Amino acid sequence: MSDEGEKWELTVREATATAWSKSETELAEALRQRLVVAFLGSASSGKDSAIRVLFGLDFGEVSPIPGSTSSIRVAELDREGQVLLVNAPGFGDVRRDVDSTARRALDALDIIVYVVNCEGGATADERNDLDQLRRAGRPVLVCLNKIDLIRTREREAFVTATLAQLGVDPKEAVVTAFDPLPQLAPGPIGVEPVINWIGLQLAASGKTLLFAKQLRNKAAACEPIIRAAARNAAIAGAVPVPGVDLAAITAIQVKLIRDIATVHDQDLGQDVVAFILSELMASGMRGVVRWGMEAAKAAGWMPGGQIAEGIILAISSSMAGATTYGLGKATVAWIQSGRKLGADALRSVFDGAADAWKTETAPRGR
Repeated sequence: MSDEGEKWELTVREATATAWSKSETELAEALRQRLVVAFLGSASSGKDSAIRVLFGLDFGEVSPIPGSTSSIRVAELDREGQVLLVNAPGFGDVRRDVDSTARRALDALDIIVYVVNCEGGATADERNDLDQLRRAGRPVLVCLNKIDLIRTREREAFVTATLAQLGVDPKEAVVTAFDPLPQLAPGPIGVEPVINWIGLQLAASGKTLLFAKQLRNKAAACEPIIRAAARNAAIAGAVPVPGVDLAAITAIQVKLIRDIATVHDQDLGQDVVAFILSELMASGMRGVVRWGMEAAKAAGWMPGGQIAEGIILAISSSMAGATTYGLGKATVAWIQSGRKLGADALRSVFDGAADAWKTETAPRGR
């Protein structure tokens, strides 16, 4: 390893050690919280299919907590009882149908997924439900489900008309088919947008990790976590001149790796996390320098002699976001390979994801 490489690895390991205790505290706090997610909609809307696709469980086989009824069921998704799932036909006056235990779950709702059957179209009861939920201040995602049953050429007009009938902003809706007919679609539609929307909504309360741990598709579960970390890193590295603190970005990246491991129910030690960081970041050094140079030149800064060291330690916004996104995607790939993914393959994932993030976030017109 070159002197520059050794210096880089030492810098990363020192920054990782500094960030470790903070990430330990943040992780513990995130996992101590309580999360309540409700799936509302008619019996034919596809709530059970949504729950099965997202969480990998048949809700009918889950023992409801005391106070639930045959139509309004509240179940615990984890052994500690921190994550509760409500399955009900509609909001309306459901509180009259359950006792105090289930009522507390309804009162503490964090997120509501309201499933509408596209085949049946929007109804007045669904509009009333959504109006009540809006007045209650609950964040609600509307899933226009069974979209596979609507002819492709008619879907756009159908979605526009249905959302207008329901009074729903398109940003608060996802087109889905949680259990599509095999001849119409090869697999579920809209699952990842649903996960991303919920993850974004829970970010402010710090409950995204708690939600992600319960999801069936671990790669999709990690996506909103990775994107949030990349955005935070970009903010931390927003000034494309020497002097930006590497420690702030390393802390974000250490937390990201540990969050991804937690979603996969794995525990990575400090040495392993430091190795991932130093290996991937060092492997992408040439790309890092290139991104940093582009950002610096765009800002009017022309660097002197110590280009590599100056750019790396003065991480630009573009570089910080891209490398953090690449780091997250590579960590997911490594864990899902059973920690067997080779160095070249790992670097390929890192480079590809980092380039994709840079392209996605680049200002238009350049």
